[in-house]
Amino acid sequence: MKLKLFLIFLLALSLRWLFLPKAAITFGYDQARDAYIAGEIINGDLKILGPSVSGVPGLYHGVLYYYLIAPAYLFGHGNPVYAAYLMSFLNALGVFITYGLVYILTNKKDPALISALIFAFSFEATQYANWLSNPSMAVWFVPLIYIGLYLWITKKQKWGAVLTGLGLGMSVQSNVSLAYHLAPVFLWLFICKKRIKIKEVICFFITLFIAVSPMLLVEIKFGLKGIRGLFYLFTSQDVTTSQKALGDFFVIYLNQLGKIFAYTLFPLNLVFGGLIGLAILILVLNKWIKGRDLLSWEPFLSSYILAHIIALPFGGSSTPHITAGMVVGVSAFIGIFLWESFRNKTKILIYILSFIFIANSVKIVQENLHGQTNFAIQKDLILSKELEVVDYTYFDANGKSFSFNNLTSPLFVNTLWSYLYNWYGKGKYGYVPSYTGRDQIGQPGDNLVRGTGDTNVHFYIIEPLDGIPRQYLGLGNGEENTTSDLVVQKEFGNILVQKRILRR
Repeated sequence: MKLKLFLIFLLALSLRWLFLPKAAITFGYDQARDAYIAGEIINGDLKILGPSVSGVPGLYHGVLYYYLIAPAYLFGHGNPVYAAYLMSFLNALGVFITYGLVYILTNKKDPALISALIFAFSFEATQYANWLSNPSMAVWFVPLIYIGLYLWITKKQKWGAVLTGLGLGMSVQSNVSLAYHLAPVFLWLFICKKRIKIKEVICFFITLFIAVSPMLLVEIKFGLKGIRGLFYLFTSQDVTTSQKALGDFFVIYLNQLGKIFAYTLFPLNLVFGGLIGLAILILVLNKWIKGRDLLSWEPFLSSYILAHIIALPFGGSSTPHITAGMVVGVSAFIGIFLWESFRNKTKILIYILSFIFIANSVKIVQENLHGQTNFAIQKDLILSKELEVVDYTYFDANGKSFSFNNLTSPLFVNTLWSYLYNWYGKGKYGYVPSYTGRDQIGQPGDNLVRGTGDTNVHFYIIEPLDGIPRQYLGLGNGEENTTSDLVVQKEFGNILVQKRILRR
């Protein structure tokens, strides 16, 4: 059994590393910012402030992610692919976490092995694996909440409370919105209150406090700005959330739930995959209602998978990674269901699993070459194409100095291209270009010489327009036309590069 599990891990790892040699990872502003901060940590500038929560002023995720990726950037001399190798290796360890979760729920090895295999092939799991962003850590941490919780309330394991607190705290560090997992934790503690000792609850809260202590330190240092951020969320000041009615949330929740299942069951068709998943959920719960074993796997895993409904009114409806970490629960749910339904019909079970694995494998080959498309706003902003752009500018400049400007998301922020030219361009060609865009004071990567110098070779880089207001395309071209003449425009996927000659 140990050999089989290890082979499944190797299979999971190979699927996650499949396109990394081709630098097929999404690498945008967030990733470049994080790479700069990891570099500062390597140079001794330690941090306590994590990534900001998009769209919520004053609220920040935990700082753990920066320290996790820093050694990979050190070892890789700034190469983001090394960080992706590390994150995907850790993601593949989810095979063992999935196996452990199912084994403690069923006390049987076969459904645990099936669930681990489903996780290994899961398209969603592979998307999180190479996504260089803090929520990707939730794939390992969220399941620890439920492993610890089940051991705590059913097995009376002394360290179950500690593991629950640790998993929850680390999940919140990964993404502050994952605090919604407090709800199922409190629900099960209330249901099993006669089994729970007060000292265990104290251990849970102490561990949780220690796990989120860096975030609490940030609150103290910066004047409780996070409290204001939470108030912003709870009072629906977010534009997207404030415009939603009650019915909208139910539709969004149903769609999110469908995707949770589809991305692991049948990612080639989200409607079909979602319908299969929801049908399985209904069948399982209907069967459980007849038996009414409160501490069986059915209600427990359902509380795990359905928990994110709590977050929808507070910004979760517009967050694609609000369900981060659910893939382990879904893999466990499907694996146990299939084993219980077809354990005496081996051929049918093999056919169904083969169907799932083939569908996921096809989707992995189709999508993962294009980066983490489940989460990227600018779908074609992947490292391999960005490096082609950098190579092109150096090659066409013929080894001479040149300048560049860009149209980016966020608007007028050069962090991404500054990182690419400093890490890759300077490392390969020995020098960096000058930058002619807006002032970058306060932005990571404000380290390029401003102006055109004595060169007349100039490039204007236009990122994929997803997330960029279209009027800025015309405005940007107009500004460039006032100082330079267009020579040629080349396409690198959806990244456009204009070679221009500056007028003197």
